[in-house]
Amino acid sequence: MASIFERYPYINNLRSLVPDELIESEIGSKADKFDIDIERARKLIPTVNLNKIFPLELENGSIVLENFLGHWGNVSIEELCKICLIVKYLKPLNILEIGTYNGMTTLQMALNAPSNSKVFTLDLPDEIMAKLELSKIDNLVSKSFKQQFGTKTGSYFHGRNDVKIIQKLADSSTFDYSGLGKEKMDIIFIDAAHDYANKKIDSENAFKIINGNGVIIWHNYNDVSSPDVTSYLADISNKYQIYHLRNTMLAIYYNR
Repeated sequence: MASIFERYPYINNLRSLVPDELIESEIGSKADKFDIDIERARKLIPTVNLNKIFPLELENGSIVLENFLGHWGNVSIEELCKICLIVKYLKPLNILEIGTYNGMTTLQMALNAPSNSKVFTLDLPDEIMAKLELSKIDNLVSKSFKQQFGTKTGSYFHGRNDVKIIQKLADSSTFDYSGLGKEKMDIIFIDAAHDYANKKIDSENAFKIINGNGVIIWHNYNDVSSPDVTSYLADISNKYQIYHLRNTMLAIYYNR
């Protein structure tokens, strides 16, 4: 049987950071079930270009990117560009990101939003993060990689006074979203815990606070390293029209 690296070539990007044996044991062990889940998901969630969801003018737009070369755990450049094109087109006044990580995506969304917009970003405080029992790879991504690459939660936007980014430190599964204000969110980007239970909680909260023509974007769809995201989105696709953006690990819901 082909190795996990042959079946999913993008996993090779981890090889310089994580031992092959760990990748095989933690990701390779999930691959067979993931193959079944993604086959089911592809029948329910269409893969489309942006112009299937938005007018063609969105793809012809321009965006601003600064300090946008992240590392494993960040979105890809193509994913980042598509997120920013959506932000630029929709002109949101309120953006919520669930899962700050190092703040690279946070900063790019803020740079492409109107000058009077607010970007709320939510992540776990260090004292809770330190107590979490994670898989070995998730532990590396959430803790060790930050040290290895010299980043901290939100470090990409720390000290920036030209954008309005509001950092919240709390557990997204118990966070009181009413504390963000009375206005609903125009764009919500979900990229926090990737297990089924937490993805369900984060998504259900997002559906409650998204406005009448808002967008929810999930990262790690079609990703063998986070298979529960694909499984969850397939499960809710009978209730919500979910799309997969071609050549990315982004799934999107447009509340029209």
